[in-house]
Amino acid sequence: MPKSISVTTAIEKAKLASENALLVALDVKVKQPNSDVVIEELHLVRNSEDIDYQGVTYKAFPFEIDIKIEAGGVPVVTMSGTDMTKTLHRRMQDYGGMVGSEVKFFVINTGAMDREPDVVEDFLVTSGSAKNFSVTFQLGAENALATPFPRRRQLRDRCAWKYKSAECGYIGTLPSCDLTLQGDNGCKVHENTLNFGGFPGIRSDAIRYG
Repeated sequence: MPKSISVTTAIEKAKLASENALLVALDVKVKQPNSDVVIEELHLVRNSEDIDYQGVTYKAFPFEIDIKIEAGGVPVVTMSGTDMTKTLHRRMQDYGGMVGSEVKFFVINTGAMDREPDVVEDFLVTSGSAKNFSVTFQLGAENALATPFPRRRQLRDRCAWKYKSAECGYIGTLPSCDLTLQGDNGCKVHENTLNFGGFPGIRSDAIRYG
C-alpha cells in the first residue's frame, strides 16, 4: 500500500535534488454534475513530455501547485495551469467546473517506475475557474455543512436537471437526453427548451464554479 504523508512534504520532496527525477502526477475522476457518476478519468503529469507509468499514459501538462495550511493543519491546495488546447476548459464547461471530482496526487520516482508511489494524497475539487487559456482548481476536503442544498451550478451549455425529473418536465417517449440545449439529442429536439436548466447567457470565455 502507498504511504500517505503530508502533501506539503510531498511537494518539498519533489523539489529536492535527486539522482532520479521526481514528477508530480494526478489521477482525476471527472464526475457528472449533481451526481456521483464518474464520466471519465484523466491522467496528468507535470513534465515536458508524456510518460507511461504502470500501464497508464500520463499526459504532460504544465501545472503549478500552491499549498496553504488551514486551521487544524488541513492543507488547501490550489492547482493552476495553462490549457492551450482547452481540454480541461471544455470539461469544466460540460461538468460544472469539475467540482466534486476526485483527485489523487502522487509523486513518481523515474528511477523506480515499477514501484507504487511512496507519496499519495486524495482530494476533491471544491471550486474551479477558467479564463482564456488559464485554469485554476481548489483542492481540499469538502465540508458538507458548508455546501448549499440542493447545489445549483450555473452552466452555459449543460442542463443541471436529471432527465425526466420534475424540474426537467419532459414526459415524451424519447429514451435519453444529452443535457444540451441545441445538441443532436438536447432540449430543442425534445421540444422542451422552456425547461432547459442551463444559462445560455453566460460568457463562454470566463466560468466560475463552486
